[in-house]
Amino acid sequence: MQEYRDAIQYLERVTKGYRLEFAKNASPICKQICFGVLREHYRLAYFRDNLLKKKLPKKHLDLDLLLLCGIYSICHLKRPAHASVNAVVEVTILLNKSWAKGLINAAMRNFQRRQMALEEEANNKKETLLSHPSWLIHQLSDSWPDRANEIMLANNEPAPMTLRVNQTKTSLTDYRSMLEEQGISGQPIADAPNAIQLTKPTPIEALPGFTEGLVSVQDEASQLVAPLLNVKAGHRVLDACAAPGGKTCHLLELQPNINLTAIDKDSRRIKQIKENLDRLGFTCSLISSDLFQYSSDKFDRILLDVPCSATGIIRRHPDIKLLRDREDVEKLIATQFRLLSHAWDLLEPEGELIYSTCSILPAENELVVANFADGRDDLDMLPINISQGEAQNIGRQLFPQPNAHDGFYIARLKKVGKP
Repeated sequence: MQEYRDAIQYLERVTKGYRLEFAKNASPICKQICFGVLREHYRLAYFRDNLLKKKLPKKHLDLDLLLLCGIYSICHLKRPAHASVNAVVEVTILLNKSWAKGLINAAMRNFQRRQMALEEEANNKKETLLSHPSWLIHQLSDSWPDRANEIMLANNEPAPMTLRVNQTKTSLTDYRSMLEEQGISGQPIADAPNAIQLTKPTPIEALPGFTEGLVSVQDEASQLVAPLLNVKAGHRVLDACAAPGGKTCHLLELQPNINLTAIDKDSRRIKQIKENLDRLGFTCSLISSDLFQYSSDKFDRILLDVPCSATGIIRRHPDIKLLRDREDVEKLIATQFRLLSHAWDLLEPEGELIYSTCSILPAENELVVANFADGRDDLDMLPINISQGEAQNIGRQLFPQPNAHDGFYIARLKKVGKP
């Protein structure tokens, strides 16, 4: 029962606009319920609304969420339905709302009786079939009419766990052997030479050499970026929106002899970058600053992984479905354009810049770069030689793939002119 009570507390925070963040002692079943309820939110909410004669008042949000958790349990948890019903009913006591036992019991048993009919009804409505907000369904359908449903279905599946082997400390072959000795299986990935995708997720404390910096956790798509920046020994390199530091560390693994500066405006996240650097055995210049307030000598290479809607990683962060809306995206587009313009001013002539996002919305990706490039005579587009994703007029778009990489966008730009 406690797992339901804990899940309700985490989900309440999401409904108030906060990101889903678990305490270290959160149980696996609590996490599963939270992720499941958020992934299936629009579908589960349709079921709930058809089980109640009238909506519960806002002051009983906890009961509302309890019903979502209970319905999710019946649909997806590997336990008898009656056990889920009994557990959810008993949670009303933990919520100090024992008066609601009858209400919750009646709704849950009603769902048991009507489950097949309700699921058939839900399958006839796009929002409840795909369990995405209507604004995002429209944007994806307009942008990618031939693959929108495929994208949204992939968003509703758990993401794989992918590792990045620290090539300064071990080789991919040797680390795979270390995994096999621990009974952990995984496969290498094309175009990501230091990546291993695990057959099933594994707690990081069970990964051999994790504490010693032999390996990090990073999605396949994110691992494609640093090699494309083409850094050389002695280069001055800027990671302009660096937190949490995965790409910062990857750049140093590829070429430790660069003069790297990592910037992020959130001082707490700078601390996270520092922890990752320390674990892997690297150092770089860390600056807590808004990029718009930062000035410096110019850089040979700039990685600009801009803040975005994160619509390419919904499967990892399903709270995005509830936390983002159309207006947020419009504000982000303006910020992305400004960040690209400012970063360009920090780039040396003949220098290279990568613009990337974990978004699958062209308005944040190709269109931002196209609008920036329009009318400029100091810019060339560089090729992106990877097999993942699809080439666009500008850059390359990766879509979330079942049991493979997240959604991601990459564009490579070169500043034309004499150094």
